[in-house]
Amino acid sequence: MDIGRKLKFAREAIGYTQEKAASESGIGKSSICEFEKSKREPKFSQLSKLAEVYKKKIEFFLLDEPIIEKVMLWRDKPNDEQEMKKTQGEFYQLCEQYQDLEILMDQVKESQLPLPDVTEPERFDYDQAELFAKKVQEKFRLGDVPIASLKRILEEIYYVKVFYLNFSGSAISTVSKEFGPAILLNARNKQWRRSYDLAHELFHILTWHVLRPTNKVESKYENKLANAFASRLLMPEETIKDRVKASVNDKGQISLDRLDDIAREFDVSLPALIYRIATIFKFRKEDTENYLDAAERYVQFLRPRPSYEPNKLPERYCDLAQRALIEGKLSLMQFAKYMGISYKKAREYLAEDEDFKDEKISISVA
Repeated sequence: MDIGRKLKFAREAIGYTQEKAASESGIGKSSICEFEKSKREPKFSQLSKLAEVYKKKIEFFLLDEPIIEKVMLWRDKPNDEQEMKKTQGEFYQLCEQYQDLEILMDQVKESQLPLPDVTEPERFDYDQAELFAKKVQEKFRLGDVPIASLKRILEEIYYVKVFYLNFSGSAISTVSKEFGPAILLNARNKQWRRSYDLAHELFHILTWHVLRPTNKVESKYENKLANAFASRLLMPEETIKDRVKASVNDKGQISLDRLDDIAREFDVSLPALIYRIATIFKFRKEDTENYLDAAERYVQFLRPRPSYEPNKLPERYCDLAQRALIEGKLSLMQFAKYMGISYKKAREYLAEDEDFKDEKISISVA
């Protein structure tokens, strides 16, 4: 595929018209049109600018390689297609930059995530989803309160790339042959919502090889399977039973106030906890609906839970970038781009390191 066709593909992939591309790049619309029709080739400086605007590596346009279709699974996809494509482009670029850092620092790791026992999509049901969640919980050694260590284990032990951006929608997951599994979460969402979305998207990347070959989008049924998996993973049955039984009165009742305390401990919403309890203790459908209605009214009068603002970039990503800068494998300009900071701010990282990079610790080995 020639440069012109790749330029058009990249522009449309990010949802830009030629007018929008011209506005963002400072290159005239007529020039962009001529480039795409292969009437003339862009200068290297122009190609570099368009690559930056389209969130693509310059190599994408220069190397004679086929375009690989990117499958991105959305949770609560925005109605604005241009915004959707722009978010996907930013997410994919971050994943590629992470991969570049891993290659630069010789830290490319293969993600050895657990696989489901079911290999046929039609055999995946709610029971299988819950059994798989239990298997993952045990494999990850998540303990009684899984959310406390889930993200760290995914990033540091299984090398899943987890990013946060402000965008419309809740989450995106993808699995690439190049950079592996990755998840994007909405930084604007409440903390408990991000936790649930993380577990929900984890189901998708763990079942990617089973469910994605036949379906490029999430079906309603798959969404319910992912919810069942997330619920079981974040709220283990035995632990929830113990918390509830320890809190009921002599009439076998538990207050919404106490249930909300338990929900906060597991970093889930009160309705999510009630759904989980209803499943565990086999509530009647009408009773579950009544309790959910009561919970919704109760939540209206509660003070909002505190919710921290997450870092956009994973800790390992930042560590690799800083080490690459210190070792001269990444220029200050590249470092600033990868970290999403100004050139001036990037210089501070070098200044901060000057006093410490030669420090050593002596260890006497017997």
